[in-house]
Amino acid sequence: MAKNDWIEVIEIFNTKSTNYINDFLNSNDKFCPNNNYINIFDENHNAFSSKLLNKAKPGNWIPIYKREDLSDYLIENNLMPVRCGQGEFFFFKGDVFYNLDEVEFSTMNLKHLTQVDTFIPLTLQQFHKNENAYLNKALAIGVINDFIDSDCVTIFQQQLTYRRLLYGQFGKIKTNFDLEFKTTFGIKKINKGFQFEIDLVLENKDEIIIFEAKQGLIARKTFALLQLYYPLIYLNKITNDEKKIRTIFIDIISDNENNEVYRLIEFNFKNSEFDNYEVIKSYQYYI
Repeated sequence: MAKNDWIEVIEIFNTKSTNYINDFLNSNDKFCPNNNYINIFDENHNAFSSKLLNKAKPGNWIPIYKREDLSDYLIENNLMPVRCGQGEFFFFKGDVFYNLDEVEFSTMNLKHLTQVDTFIPLTLQQFHKNENAYLNKALAIGVINDFIDSDCVTIFQQQLTYRRLLYGQFGKIKTNFDLEFKTTFGIKKINKGFQFEIDLVLENKDEIIIFEAKQGLIARKTFALLQLYYPLIYLNKITNDEKKIRTIFIDIISDNENNEVYRLIEFNFKNSEFDNYEVIKSYQYYI
């Protein structure tokens, strides 16, 4: 359980230096390590890492997907680990989660949905229930087109010479260049070799649309905005800001009676700054 791992991580820091984390929390700095709080495990490195902490299996605890992944200490102090490289992270003073309980969803009339074709694929009528399949279904029955208000949606494809084909359903990306984690008060580097996943990317003539999806039996309470932000800054980089990029989260709730709810929220990260976002709209579709 990641929560226990982060309890152990703080213990490792406090064993190395009893004041380091506490002093940073009491400072005006937002990122750690930084010029004022040099990495206490390696002064020449701009991030902490599982290797430096001598803690194994970073894939099990460094990526955080919901608030419950963190220890009480980190949550109470609003001290968030942000993944920034292979088995690497830095601390960020600020919330990386969005509270879905506070969202007021507008319920949409299904009569207005327009299917992308005259039939629903048979493989999406009886299918293995996973996020990618539900995303395909949402596209096929017109939920996604209705939400993004576009009648011209095509799959966005980009050949990645250093990894694999990124196409419109899913893809793991490993960068061979640095990215910038931008905020209203400064920038922190995300090191090359960073790996993340994109659930779905669609593109029309004028826009690129990023989707992050979660699926389960009950409505999700929180999700990490980082899961939309990483794809955003990556696609901004490789497209040189040639098109507007939109970011949409989908919470898919499905039960054993074949009832489905698609809850979609569109976020806008102003100036590509992580802490400077607004909710554009939030709709829900009962299928």
